[in-house]
Amino acid sequence: MTILVPSDPKVYESMRRMFASWLLLLHYSLCAESSDMRINITISDVNDHIPKFSKPVYSFDVPEDTTPAAILATDDDSGVNGEITYTVSEDDEDGMFFLNPVTGVFNLTRMLDYEVQQYYILTVHAGDGGGHMLSYSTSLMENLPPGSTILNLNVTDADDGSNSQLSYSITSGDTLGQFNIDKNGVLSIKQPLDRESQSFYSLVVQVHDMATLPASRYTSTTQVSIILLDVNDNPPSFISSKLTYIPENTPIDTIVFRAQATDPDSGPNSYIEYTLLRPLGNKFSIGTIDGEVRLIGELDREAVANYTLTVVATDKGQPCLSSSTDVVVVVLDINDNNPLFAQKLYKVEASENTLTGTDLIQVFATDGDEGTNGQVRYSIISNLGDKHTQACTLHYYYLLLCAYVTFVGYSKG
Repeated sequence: MTILVPSDPKVYESMRRMFASWLLLLHYSLCAESSDMRINITISDVNDHIPKFSKPVYSFDVPEDTTPAAILATDDDSGVNGEITYTVSEDDEDGMFFLNPVTGVFNLTRMLDYEVQQYYILTVHAGDGGGHMLSYSTSLMENLPPGSTILNLNVTDADDGSNSQLSYSITSGDTLGQFNIDKNGVLSIKQPLDRESQSFYSLVVQVHDMATLPASRYTSTTQVSIILLDVNDNPPSFISSKLTYIPENTPIDTIVFRAQATDPDSGPNSYIEYTLLRPLGNKFSIGTIDGEVRLIGELDREAVANYTLTVVATDKGQPCLSSSTDVVVVVLDINDNNPLFAQKLYKVEASENTLTGTDLIQVFATDGDEGTNGQVRYSIISNLGDKHTQACTLHYYYLLLCAYVTFVGYSKG
């Protein structure tokens, strides 16, 4: 009589969700006589899964008067083996936060003060209610060099000789071949790791004895969870525009543009502060946290037509990393300048028999504005009497004689 039951824990976890127990109908025969027997097989859970957080890193940006948020972990085991309890490590020395051990919800024990502390880093542990655990979990810095030991798997075999010799292999979770396990069960780094590319690994390690006959070899598997801890290896990178335009009559305290940079690191390594290398004239300021560049001085396009601002983004890592970008602020013209003649007074003498159409004098004026705002047109507006007004006209910037002049008076200066 042979009864087959699943030996793979994964098979158990999937079947446990469908059936609480199995009912087998066995037929036993001996010669001409036979009988039937019903056997009820109930599968008992083994604590072979560690709790898993839904995210390897939680980051909350909260106002000073707001409750942060909640964390969540799951465990594929059943019963007490799957009941999760949350605890906070000793990182919260001031007791600023309370973590509900059942729900995973964070609450504040008192008010936050941004001016005192801008960020908190807490380590949360999720543990299940089971006893012996058939899984491993560890965390390591992402910049550990290849060859570094991660952990040592403790496996024993009560047999003797070749039956007690063990062989290890990684059967899943290492698609890029970044890990290695040797004949002694030592798991190590094979290729460089990068938390920004992948921050969590779930490896399945298989071990089997070296019995002479492959069919008689025994096999066991375990799960190894690896969390990569961040190293400040990425400087901030700017994603905001390098060019902006503002009218020269823009009011003081107006937001001119917003500098924005990103940092793929986590925690303080990704928190960015902005500074501004001030241009001559001290016309602009920048918000340290929001990167908003404001106008703090009056602009005059005719004096300075554009500004080049150097914005620096620095993260909060130890040591910190920074990067900079140049932003060109182009000042747009406003028609705020009157045309100015080259001379305040023009004097001209003409003979009384000067021919009509003769150029008498050239006047010239300039305007500090640009474009159409700086184009000058001329006209006669002085009230000198009909006879004199009708005698002359302007063509562009030339004063022309358009009628015969029989007498022109003058005065001595």
